[in-house]
Amino acid sequence: MDEYKVGMKNEFSRKFTREETKKMGMLIGDHNPFHFDEEFIKKTKYDKPIVHGLLVAGMISHFGADIFPGPGLLAESMKFKFLKPVFVGEEIRAVAEVVKVDREGNRVTFSMNCFNEKGEMVLEGEAVGIPFKFDAK
Repeated sequence: MDEYKVGMKNEFSRKFTREETKKMGMLIGDHNPFHFDEEFIKKTKYDKPIVHGLLVAGMISHFGADIFPGPGLLAESMKFKFLKPVFVGEEIRAVAEVVKVDREGNRVTFSMNCFNEKGEMVLEGEAVGIPFKFDAK
């Protein structure tokens, strides 16, 4: 818990593939044609399949589990606002910052904003996590 400081920041980038989007759809049962159906998509204002919002939002887990001090932060709550679609193959940059450290309640709150290749914000998010405590022996 002492390793967490308000203002800590980190970021990473990644691209979501068509295969990852298909797997996500199978795992969660979301078969919306915006994610898979090329002929359907051609009839809309979009020209590429859209990545599931929860797949993009899931980037927040990488911060709590792997990037910020660990060895692990168990999620208590998460909230997201989806601002723009993310397309398959588009590089997304996720930026997170620790915004609150509640030592008494053993909770850490951090924000995450995601940006597309044009620098446009595509997602705003926030997570509250419970830092892992080792048992004193």
